[in-house]
Amino acid sequence: MRARRAGFVAALLLSACTEGTHPPKGSEDPGEVVPVAPTDVLGEGTEVARPPSWEEDVEVEVPRPMGHAEVVGLASRGLSDVSQVDVDLTVSGVSGKRTVEAEFVSPEGHPYQRRSSVVVAKLDAAKTLRFSMPVAGTTVATSIMSGTWSVRFFLDGAPLTTASFTLEP
Repeated sequence: MRARRAGFVAALLLSACTEGTHPPKGSEDPGEVVPVAPTDVLGEGTEVARPPSWEEDVEVEVPRPMGHAEVVGLASRGLSDVSQVDVDLTVSGVSGKRTVEAEFVSPEGHPYQRRSSVVVAKLDAAKTLRFSMPVAGTTVATSIMSGTWSVRFFLDGAPLTTASFTLEP
């Protein structure tokens, strides 16, 4: 009895399957179905919707690092009267931990001294750093290296700004 029942259920299931057969007579053949483009979900427009590209993203403008240098406390310009030259550098538009370098260049155009400092700042805050070059008791005074000196500032190796000062004999 069980075998008959199993056979009857199998025949019933197979008769319900219509895959691979022709449609019954008298019904319409729907024809070939054209698939819709995967990005044209609504099928309304002629333009194919595309995912946004990187160029279309809103760009956040990050301010470029800026620097302003100023020689401070140089009341006397004579080599015998100056103990050191101080230059203040104010940087803005800098975020995170960065390296600032100051290169003192002699009147002949040769690098004389290089100093570096690390600045840790927030993007919206300005930081002031002081760089000093000793004069008294150094080759600047003993070799009478008078004339217009320049100080070049670099932020992580990229030029930032310059300043100049004059030492008289």
